[in-house]
Amino acid sequence: MAELEVAKHGKNVIHLMTKKEHKVSHRIREIAIEIAIIVFAVSMSIWLHGLSEHRHQQQEVRTFLIGLKSDLKDDIDTLTNMQADYRRFDANYAYLSSLEPGREPDWKKFNDAYLFMDANWYFFPNKSRFDGFMMSGKLNNIEDTVNLNRILNLYQSLLPQIRASEGGWATRQEKLRNYRDNTLDGDTPREHYAMLTTPKGKRLVGSMTTTPQHYARYQQYIDGCREIIKAIDEAYPEQAGKKS
Repeated sequence: MAELEVAKHGKNVIHLMTKKEHKVSHRIREIAIEIAIIVFAVSMSIWLHGLSEHRHQQQEVRTFLIGLKSDLKDDIDTLTNMQADYRRFDANYAYLSSLEPGREPDWKKFNDAYLFMDANWYFFPNKSRFDGFMMSGKLNNIEDTVNLNRILNLYQSLLPQIRASEGGWATRQEKLRNYRDNTLDGDTPREHYAMLTTPKGKRLVGSMTTTPQHYARYQQYIDGCREIIKAIDEAYPEQAGKKS
C-alpha cells in the first residue's frame, strides 16, 4: 500500500515539474507537499516493517523461552536424582573402604557393593534448543538482558564447571578400575575382597567419595535453572504453571 502511495505522489511530482499553468513558486510549494507526503509514506512503511519484524522476533523469543523452561525443569529433575544417586555411590564406597583384610564380610552385601562400584552417572542437559537459538544468532533478541546473562552463565560457565567435577570423579574411578584389572588373576569374591583391602585398594576406594564442590556445582546449576524459570514466568504470566 505504501509503495502505491509513493508511486502516485512520485508521478505527481513529475507532473508538477512539467506543469506550466502555475507560477514557479506555486509549483515549488506543491512539489514540496508531494515530497513531504512521499517521505512520510516511506518512513511509515519502514516503521511498520520494523514493528512487524520486532513482533515476529519477540514471538520467536517467547516460543524459545517457554520451551527452555520445560528443558530446565527436566534438568532440575535429572540433577536432583543424580545428587541422590551420588550419595548412594558415596555410601557404597564408604562401606567398601571400611573393610579390613583378613575379616569375613557379609558376602552378599559385599558382592552387591562390589558390582555397584562400576556405576556412574554424568549430566547431559537438554540444551539442543539453546544451541539452535544461539547458532541462529537470535539470543540477542531476548530483551531481558539480566535473564539472558543468567542463561549464558548457566550453559557457558556453570555447565563446564560440572563437566570438570564429573571428569575428576571419572578419573578416580578409572584409576580404581585399572588397579582392579591389573591386580586380579581370578574373579572370585575372595579375590575381590583381598584386592580392595590392600593399602592401595583402600586408598583408591576412599578417594571415590564425591567432593563437596561436585555437589555444590550441581546445586548451583539447579538454582540457576530456577532463577531463569522464575523470570520466564514473570515475563509470560499466562504460561506460569502450565505444562510446556
